[in-house]
Formats: sequence, C-alpha cells, structure tokens
Amino acid sequence: MREGHIMERSHLIFTSTVMLIFIYLFSFVAQATQLTNTVSTLSPGMVVAHVQSGVESELIRQGYVTEAELAWGGNNKTRIADVDMTISISQSSPFITLVSQQGLSTDIYLDESELNNSSDVIESYEANFIKKLLPGINILGVILDRNATDISNVEQFLAEQEYKGVRIIYHYIESSAELRSSTRELAPQVDAIYLPCHITDMPELNDIVTVAERNNVALIGEDHRSIDKGIFAVYNIDYVQVGRDTADLLVRLAENGYTDNYLAQPVLSLNLDAAARMGVELSSEVIDKANYIIE
Repeated sequence: MREGHIMERSHLIFTSTVMLIFIYLFSFVAQATQLTNTVSTLSPGMVVAHVQSGVESELIRQGYVTEAELAWGGNNKTRIADVDMTISISQSSPFITLVSQQGLSTDIYLDESELNNSSDVIESYEANFIKKLLPGINILGVILDRNATDISNVEQFLAEQEYKGVRIIYHYIESSAELRSSTRELAPQVDAIYLPCHITDMPELNDIVTVAERNNVALIGEDHRSIDKGIFAVYNIDYVQVGRDTADLLVRLAENGYTDNYLAQPVLSLNLDAAARMGVELSSEVIDKANYIIE
C-alpha cells in the first residue's frame, strides 16, 4: 500500500451558515499540557465533526491531555481562551480562523483552483472527473438518508453533475436497515453509485459494498475514510486531515505566537483492490494522480 497525504476536495456546496468552534488551551504544567475544548456551533454537520475528530486525535497524539465540552446552538463561550478557532461555511471567509490571546491569527482556506484546471487529468469533481475515472458512465445512482443534516448540500452538488451530462437516480432511505435493499434496487439501473459521508459512516456500509461487487457497480465516496471500507475512489478535501493540521497550527500559535496561513487542497484516493472487485479498470494516468492508494 502506498500512502500519501490525504486532503478532501473543495467542491462542497457552501451555505451562509456559520459554525463556531472554540478551542481552549489551559494550564501548562510540568511536562504535560492540559487542553480544554469547548465546541459551539450553530449548525452541526459532518464536516465539522470530521474536523473536530482530526483536531482531537492530533492533540492526543502530540501528548496533550484534552477535555472536550460540546455545546450546540450558539456562541456559549464563557472562558478566556489561549486560542479561538472559528469554522465558517461561507465563501466570503476563511474555512477556519485561529486567533490567539495576543491577537495573532492564522487562516485555513479551501482551495478550489485544482477543480477548475481543465488541462489536468482531474478536471473537477463534477461530471468531468467522474468520467475520467469511468469513461463509459452515463447514469449515477445516489443513496441519501432523509434525516441527514447535509442532504440539501449533497442534492445541490448532484444537480450540478446532472447539468453537466450525467443522469442521476436518487434513492432515499429512512434508516440504515434499508441500505442493502436500496443498493439492490439501484444496481441494475446505474453504472456507479455515489455515497455521501452520512452513508459511508454507517456500520452497515459493508452491505452496499457486497451488493456493488456482485453487480460490478463502482462505488464513489465523499469521505476519504471510506477508501478503507471498500469504496473505490474519492476526490475531496480530507476534513479529518485538515483537523489534524489545524491542531498542529493551533499548538504552534499558542506556544510560539505565529504560524503561516494554510491551504487545504483536494486530492485523489483510490482502492485498486475494490476497483478490481467492482470490475473497474483505471488508466495508469489516473492512478499516477492518486495521493493515497490501496493496492
């Protein structure tokens, strides 16, 4: 297995919703640092959850003792923080802003320029990109959970793909128990199935993978973690990795008072074993563009 630096695509459809996360760093004692995390968000979603997961795992990896306090529904900041972290799902502001007590700040941006380079193999995560992976694709199936908080964003993204030439067949479920039957219904009708984060995070994902392999239907995911679960391709920004990198910047800002701004770029992840089991043949040109490969 060859591993590369995973980051997720920035095709994510942005809304004006602002999500705030406040990270509090306290009590530098002896050889350990106590970290208290208070999270406040107006609209919890999968992106925020993945960023927070990456932040927490990296802080723990670096030896920090962390204490997390979660608060949904508004700005509940009640303590003075060494560093404030703000996540804003808005095209007009940085994705993440870190501000120290001294007023120094670091911004994290999502790069969309990679998605608009028509001369590259990976032209975009719109229909063009999917057709680079699967040149013969005409119909893309999608499984969506009606109860997911990010469903409108996913539908908007898929509508753009349909506009660019790929027919979309939507299949909505009420619970994860319907995943196997939904995949069985879609498989004879489509060339590939797209699975958003809220689907690939379900424990029953293996039901989809099993049906897809039996029917030679390719599975394309939104979250890079799904590559390890049997999905064959993801081109996206890896928000868990962004969280890890944010944690590193956060610590450096708190301790040293200065860091450079950071640009999160989309990359390609491939599971070649899964591709083979789904009957997908990938060109060497596409494989060479992957940053993370399971062989």
